[in-house]
Amino acid sequence: MYAPKPSSYCHMKLRSVLFVGRIVPALIAALPFVVVSDVARTADANLRPKNIILMIADGAGTNTITATGMFTGKLGKQIFDGDAWSKTYVSTYPLRTGESPIEGPRGLAQDPDAVYDAAKNWDSTPVTTTTARSPDRFAGYAWTKRTAPDSANTIVSIVTGHKTYNNAVNVDGNGKPMTTFAELAQRAGKAVGVVTTVQFADATPSVSGGAHNVSRDNRTAIASEMLNAGVLSVIMGTGNPDYDNNGALRSMPNYSWISEKDWSGLKTGANGFKLIQDVGDFSALASAPTTPAKIAGIARSFDGTQAYRQGAAPAREMPFSVPRRTDVPSLKTMALGALNVLDADTDGMFLMIEGGGVDRAMHANNIGRMIEEKIEFDETVEAVSAYLDANTAGNNWSNTLVIVTGDHDHLLLGPESDTVPYPPLADRGAGHVPGYKWQHTGHSNQLVPLYARGPGANMFLACANERDAFTDRSGRTFGPGAYLDQTEIFAVISGGRCS
Repeated sequence: MYAPKPSSYCHMKLRSVLFVGRIVPALIAALPFVVVSDVARTADANLRPKNIILMIADGAGTNTITATGMFTGKLGKQIFDGDAWSKTYVSTYPLRTGESPIEGPRGLAQDPDAVYDAAKNWDSTPVTTTTARSPDRFAGYAWTKRTAPDSANTIVSIVTGHKTYNNAVNVDGNGKPMTTFAELAQRAGKAVGVVTTVQFADATPSVSGGAHNVSRDNRTAIASEMLNAGVLSVIMGTGNPDYDNNGALRSMPNYSWISEKDWSGLKTGANGFKLIQDVGDFSALASAPTTPAKIAGIARSFDGTQAYRQGAAPAREMPFSVPRRTDVPSLKTMALGALNVLDADTDGMFLMIEGGGVDRAMHANNIGRMIEEKIEFDETVEAVSAYLDANTAGNNWSNTLVIVTGDHDHLLLGPESDTVPYPPLADRGAGHVPGYKWQHTGHSNQLVPLYARGPGANMFLACANERDAFTDRSGRTFGPGAYLDQTEIFAVISGGRCS
């Protein structure tokens, strides 16, 4: 029988290396200078390699990659499929699925049912409980939906090495702030940036950028911390209060993602960031010979660059059948601009690049836009790889670790998935959407692939000491094999040990 690993197992040793578990900003400020200096030196000694680029295709699991590869004809032929890349899987389970902190030991306790378990995930026992919106055809479907994480706590696991509840932004199960990899990198003298195709203060960029909050729904407070805490040198995404999802100027600004005060501060430069909004400015930044020390690129769009553009045909829209906007930057353009700013720091960088629209399209069960968004993400991986191939600003594969993964999965399955448990997608050839069926509008607790290249990449393989494999009563076999947990990504990038 599969025995899940306790969530604390891999990062127990990290507490003595980086003291990450409880070094919160208020505590650090109160510590004697010598102790703070020791922490900074310890962090700096363990920040290997020089640069870390974390690339997240939000919501992208195995079948997201497969569907996109079938449509493009590049299945198994993407740049991250190459021999230079290590490949494995990661578990993404939360501390618990509740969305609020709980005081005391109970708040820090791992919900045992949420821990990834192959037998529970691949359980092919038919069930009769159904709802109109999200039927549960098999017990595995029901379990993986019921215990699913969200996009905030999954990234918390990656950047702090600790599990937390759904909705949490770099706080533990009690709601207490935890020190993040972005903060450690910044204290070690490295430049830090976040880039996304959705709102810049949303879950993945805010967590990656070192913000702290008991709820991701406190959007303007999170945006304010990102802009004013001094951790970030680059912020790019949407959430522009002056424009709608089609680039039309609003009659009244929408300040639900950034406060009027902070938006005014960005426009005047009061918070130290140079603001760019025009697509031409994003393009120019990617190749500019000199760059500002800090830049905020807020595209002229609200919820996302492309995923919400007008003309969507619900659920069955063909990829690229609705013309894509040309007045917003691509993820590739934003990523190259961010790299051009951050690589001016000779101490190195930590950059998170998110294809956030992948998840948004999957929530809408719109496979066409999902494929579009994943193609845009894959093109960005190619651009980052080319940047390193060219030894740009002295950054190359010898000093830079690139991680390509998803934060969680959705439940996109094959067309027979109502009657057959977890069937594959049906390949209909390049240029054609594969045969598929959505079994949920939300997330799942399934494993997601992880690809890595650069110094330390093989550590992910060494950490993958759990096994996802299950044989049901009918003799059907499931599971990709070896995997590690998201908390162990933190172990690798911070120079700790996973076991």
